[in-house]
Amino acid sequence: MGLVPRFDVNGTLGWLLIAEIVISVLFGVATMQTYIYFYRGSRDGPFLRRTIFFLWVLDGVHLGFYSHAVYGYAVTNFMNPLALLNIPWSFAATMFITEMIQAIVTLIFSYRIYKLSERAWPLAFILPPQFLSCVGSIVTGVLECLIPSYQEFEQKYAWVWYSTSGLYTFVDCAIAVSLCVTLAKHRTSFRRTLSVVRTIILFSVCTCALTSSFALAAVITLVALPKSFLYVAFAIIHPNVMINSLLAMLNSRDMLREMYAGQVVSVHFSELTGGASADGARVAHAQGVGQVGAESKEQVVSRRSENSA
Repeated sequence: MGLVPRFDVNGTLGWLLIAEIVISVLFGVATMQTYIYFYRGSRDGPFLRRTIFFLWVLDGVHLGFYSHAVYGYAVTNFMNPLALLNIPWSFAATMFITEMIQAIVTLIFSYRIYKLSERAWPLAFILPPQFLSCVGSIVTGVLECLIPSYQEFEQKYAWVWYSTSGLYTFVDCAIAVSLCVTLAKHRTSFRRTLSVVRTIILFSVCTCALTSSFALAAVITLVALPKSFLYVAFAIIHPNVMINSLLAMLNSRDMLREMYAGQVVSVHFSELTGGASADGARVAHAQGVGQVGAESKEQVVSRRSENSA
């Protein structure tokens, strides 16, 4: 027994199993958030609602492909550590599913930024890098099919992985910055509206920090620990985090409306005392109209800010 070489799988299969657990939990969270999104009867259009359902399906397919790859390593090739040097077909397929998820989520955020800002220039910092990352992911998936060896892929085409992950990080940050700048321009003197804007800006920054950190961690761990599969774990978890961030932002709109909804007071002038003069009634009417108009303006701005989430 002492002559049998020992192979430590903690840095390879261990990280893959941990990532399997994490994305399984995140898929469960995404399923719950998707149910909440449809159960509450979202006022979004049918196209967005179908897109959200399609994202949930892609999330399940992503989990299925990755589970197939991990099962092949842990069960089918049990006690065969050399199998960890090869890239299974399901791993390559996961790359295509990952890019589809990231592209769809990015387009949804880009559309909401465009509707809120009513300008196309913020998208210049989002869509071109997203297109390049899409090309990089497709190239990576094709290369993984043609070169079924991790070592050979890292030696020849590691720069493709670096570039793609770097673009993912840039796109996540660009979305958050564009959304924060656009929302900052919608700030008004109304306290409720200002609270809504501040809440959404804080939520956007936290979302960016969470999603971009996984893409950045994939690059850093690949450089620092090239023999470990830790970078694969971060890259696999990234699309699940993006889906959950999008669903959390969509579902938070109802909560924001309940917290910061303006209260409009109806004034019935027929209930005024009969001793009031005509001039007094006209003054009261003017003040009531002004108050209701101010509240209506506040509600419009608040609604636009909430819908950007």
